[in-house]
Amino acid sequence: MLKIHVVDEGVAARLRELDVDHLTEISTSPYALPAALVIAPSGQDDADIVIPHDEVNELWRSRVEPFARNVAEGRLVSAGPAKLEPPDPRWAVTARQLSERIMQAVAHLTDSERFSVEHIGSTSIPGLAAKPIIDLQLGVPALDRLDGIENAVAAVGFVDVASSRPGSPGVLRDFPRGRFASAKDCWGKRLFASADPGRPAILHVRQIGSPWWGYTVEFRDWLRTHPDARDDYQRMKLELAAAHASDIDYDQYTLGKTAWFDRHQAQFEAWNASRPSP
Repeated sequence: MLKIHVVDEGVAARLRELDVDHLTEISTSPYALPAALVIAPSGQDDADIVIPHDEVNELWRSRVEPFARNVAEGRLVSAGPAKLEPPDPRWAVTARQLSERIMQAVAHLTDSERFSVEHIGSTSIPGLAAKPIIDLQLGVPALDRLDGIENAVAAVGFVDVASSRPGSPGVLRDFPRGRFASAKDCWGKRLFASADPGRPAILHVRQIGSPWWGYTVEFRDWLRTHPDARDDYQRMKLELAAAHASDIDYDQYTLGKTAWFDRHQAQFEAWNASRPSP
């Protein structure tokens, strides 16, 4: 069930009236967090939606109800082809909010004190055009000890991608590559996507110490410190987005980036190896 925190009793009461199918758990207590959405009638730093009282009905119709039904039915938001947008400083803010909520949501799971979360992907790199989809990586000690994670992340709006798109790239398994390409049994993962029609996000769950758990952070940090590589990566992404503009999803766009990674993988791995240990 989708959890929503509302800062105003009147707004909360109206949302409860509209929720005739009991799709949501709406609370006005700050101690009820985490929540998938934080709604306030006036400015609040951590609010996702600021809305006057007379717009609550439209908010329910256009965002809250579709979001809640998507979660209840395990349904993904239609992605469409890759559409890149200019870099937006709000991406980092959204990533921080979602990261905090995810960590709160999974706090009761086994070994959660060893979990970590990172903002990865193109939206984590200042100056880089990107699909406006926040990529987060949850690092866990073991993928086979995650009982209850589906319900935990559903409460904050994420659904299991494998339920509907098991064959898409990177859903249940990462592509073997780089210095660990010949290794076995270390490429598994879990993938969850936000069911919120108003805020796309993806949660990659990888085992701490696995190759891609490291690659994603190494690559992010390399592009942050190498603007020429970042700009070359952006040119390639823009060309691919144009080439696949009429696709029904961005699977082929994702696969198309493989050749660029093949050319640059050794560079960012060597750069990472030369960095001083933290």
